[in-house]
Amino acid sequence: MKKSIRIILILLLVAFVTIQFFQPEKNTGETSANHILAKENVPENIKIIFQNACLDCHSNQTNYLWYHKIAPVSWMINKHVVDGKEELNLSDWGEMDIYDKIGTLEEICKEVERKKMPITAYVKMHKKAKLSDKQVAELCAWTENLSLEMLYAVEN
Repeated sequence: MKKSIRIILILLLVAFVTIQFFQPEKNTGETSANHILAKENVPENIKIIFQNACLDCHSNQTNYLWYHKIAPVSWMINKHVVDGKEELNLSDWGEMDIYDKIGTLEEICKEVERKKMPITAYVKMHKKAKLSDKQVAELCAWTENLSLEMLYAVEN
């Protein structure tokens, strides 16, 4: 019995070490001129919200913590980043059509109001990502203001 447990533990250890060699590509691009923080006049409180709750998964720059480099956690993080960027990549903000931007701003507000974003798994690993009601209100006020500014610019 002891011998079989030892063999199983050794096999598990070998498997764990082996999977460390299969790491996904890291999301560590440079901040471009098309990034939302470069293209828009973003107040400091909104920048902090973006940095704490959005940009790791919705931009080309993920801030990796030490445990993000350990498989299978690295695979889960990579899936969140790939899915997040597929839905919205704030690094490509400058390339978006103005009407797409307006729709995206509305969607950002809806998602945080419904507590769909940031996702629960992210908030569990990043306590600063949990948005207070005040932060949600600030973010929604900013997205609404920016949407109105963009609509006004299009009409004039």
